[in-house]
Amino acid sequence: MPISFRITSSASNGSNIYTEFFFYDYMLFKLDYCNNPRYCGSFNDDALLCGIPVKNYTADPDVRVWMGLDGTYSRKVNYSASGVKLSYVSYFPYYICEFGVLSTIQYKCDPSINGANATVNHNLIGTCFIELTIYSSYFCQTCPNCPTTHGTCNQMNGWCDCDAYTKGIYCDQLNVKISSIVGPTNIGGIVTIFGDFSNIYTNRNSIKINIGTLSCNSVYFTPSTSQITCIVGAGQSFQKMTFSDGNGLSSTYDGFYYKVLCSNDCTPGGRCNDTIGTCVCNDEALGIDCKTLNLQLTSVNQTFVSGGQVFLNGDFSKVNHLALNVEIGGQQCIDPKLNSLFTILQCKIGAGEGIKNITITSGKLSFTKDGAFQYQYYTCPNSCSPPHGSCNIYNGECVCDNETFGNNCQFIQCPLNCSTASRGTCDGNTGKCICNNKYTGDACQFIQCPLNCSTPLRGTCDDNTGICTCDNKYSGDACQFTLCPLNCSAPHGNCDINTGICSCNNKYSGIGCEINECPLNCSTPHGTCNVNTGVCTCDNKYSGDGCEISECPLNCSTPHGTCNVNTGVCTCDNKYSGIGCEISECPLNCSTPHGTCNVNTGICTCDNKHSGDGCEITECPLNCSPPNGTCNVNTGICTCDNKHSGNGCEITECPVGCSTKHGSCDSKVGLCKCDTQTKGLLCKESRLIIESADSTNSNGGTTTLIGYFGTPTLLLTIKIGDSNCTNIKVINETTLMCDIGEGDGIHNVTIIDDDLSYTAINLFKYVNHKKEISNISGGAIAGITIGCVASISLLGAGGYYQYRRNKKVELFI
Repeated sequence: MPISFRITSSASNGSNIYTEFFFYDYMLFKLDYCNNPRYCGSFNDDALLCGIPVKNYTADPDVRVWMGLDGTYSRKVNYSASGVKLSYVSYFPYYICEFGVLSTIQYKCDPSINGANATVNHNLIGTCFIELTIYSSYFCQTCPNCPTTHGTCNQMNGWCDCDAYTKGIYCDQLNVKISSIVGPTNIGGIVTIFGDFSNIYTNRNSIKINIGTLSCNSVYFTPSTSQITCIVGAGQSFQKMTFSDGNGLSSTYDGFYYKVLCSNDCTPGGRCNDTIGTCVCNDEALGIDCKTLNLQLTSVNQTFVSGGQVFLNGDFSKVNHLALNVEIGGQQCIDPKLNSLFTILQCKIGAGEGIKNITITSGKLSFTKDGAFQYQYYTCPNSCSPPHGSCNIYNGECVCDNETFGNNCQFIQCPLNCSTASRGTCDGNTGKCICNNKYTGDACQFIQCPLNCSTPLRGTCDDNTGICTCDNKYSGDACQFTLCPLNCSAPHGNCDINTGICSCNNKYSGIGCEINECPLNCSTPHGTCNVNTGVCTCDNKYSGDGCEISECPLNCSTPHGTCNVNTGVCTCDNKYSGIGCEISECPLNCSTPHGTCNVNTGICTCDNKHSGDGCEITECPLNCSPPNGTCNVNTGICTCDNKHSGNGCEITECPVGCSTKHGSCDSKVGLCKCDTQTKGLLCKESRLIIESADSTNSNGGTTTLIGYFGTPTLLLTIKIGDSNCTNIKVINETTLMCDIGEGDGIHNVTIIDDDLSYTAINLFKYVNHKKEISNISGGAIAGITIGCVASISLLGAGGYYQYRRNKKVELFI
């Protein structure tokens, strides 16, 4: 509920002025009204001027005084009409109520309110419409002269009760209820009026519409009675629209205006106000075309030439809801974001130099400020100790000459930079190197060898690499170790690096452990030993590391048998035989003669009529087409169920009584397959149907039948009434043509094809004669639906339309 309160004051002429305040979440309204139609005087800028009599009040609840208040944000707006002044302040952007705030005022009789007092009701409908009703006994009166044709006197309230066709104090206004109008531009054109016109619809042919001094021609009421269109000539500005019926009744509407197109495209930052032809911008846009972002850029925090964060200072509150894009000198400033107060727009720019323009965009909206950004150059510490260095303004680093170094070129360079920091450090004050332990030389350029390579007898030092080159009998980083013969044939022995003597493993011998002994001495004479590898080469019948194993034939066809390594004889498994267990036995001996055995695999190959591991199963034809039957594996004979037959139960039987004339049995699915003229389980139901038949005149002629006829036979006949149709032509499954003799009246149409027939009741009609539609006298077509004709009536002359499915329309009189 809104907050509301009332203040009453008096005018100098004795009348009362009432002020009502009511406040909604985003609108504050102040309503002033007085209790009589006389001049009330003026006290200050906000006082009510009652110079216009309250002459538009009426007991009719649908008659209202309309007020249109624009959608300006936070600005006081006044509107006065019919002795009432309405003021309001809105607290919302215009796009909440894009077309402003609308309000209506009704004046209603209430005899219970004594004297010159008055009350007001207010109601917010939706978000942008205020409905006001003022009640007072002042609005009650004795009946005026109520016209007997359209009104009667209501003795309870003193007003005329009008019929549905009229309204107003004297029931002298057409009962037209207009909700909105879509008008043309100033060159004229189609006017579309929306509202409720049901009360005048029956008299629509007499209704005339004037706009200003011009007639709005070609008036058309839609059947829904909610819309009227007409065509008006050129004009401009707001014009009064008048409805009249030619019998003295009329109704006026002040809300019509010619549209003025805007010269610029106002989108997306605004809309075109077509009453004056200028753009009305949203909060986020400015300019005559609403294409400029509504923001203020007051200052910019600059960055160095290497790029970095940019801070744009100003007021971005009107555009904070938009996705903003920033470019500086044509370069994208990435990741733009606003602070919480919408006063700083921050983004990251890449490297550059010079003065640049700043452009901020959001879709088609943009803002540009020329020369607002300048890249800053770096400075160097101590100016790089001139004349020993120069400053790089792009990174703030000194470029030193060959004799100095340091962040401002303050140190003396050492020889070879002491061969980098890992070898020594440079004393920048003296320019001399201090070498680490492993390095020597003025520039620490030499590397010392460990133990000086055990000088002088064991090796020599390479001072460029610090690596020893040892003599033949020595090894180690410092040539500190003595080498053994053949390195003890490692891993066959271990070397004593202090004495150079080998200790051989158990299987090896020799000064260098180079002799390899064989196991069991190869069980001589069953094999020979290779002293280099220690591996035996066994005779054909022996194996094992020491040729100690006697081999069996075929290794007993492992895993089909086991070998006795002492005797070389196989012991075969149950399913195998032969000296090497090489023969595989088959199950059931393959039920000879139903199969043959493969002695290599022990697998049976069965003949066509048998299966199973031992060919013991007799197969049935087609496996009895499961689930249509069951197979006897002993005899190979199928037992079929009630609906199937055949050696393999492969035949599906059809229902008894399948029509032999119009159907055939499909043994694959067990159903009757019907021809094109029948249907049903037994193909005994006719599909023939006649949907329409063209009329002819009384002399007869060719008629076209539309329906479904399948593929007719040579026995096809067509009867219209009691007469046979001749010269029958089959066009396709849905169209037949034939010739019928003379006659009159309406008749049944019957089609007969062998044992099938169909009769359409009262489908064919003889027509006496035909006239062209242009010759109809005093008639008018009330409505035609193009395409599929639904219904057509004539006014003034009797007649009817006959239509076909091929959309040809003929008028018969």
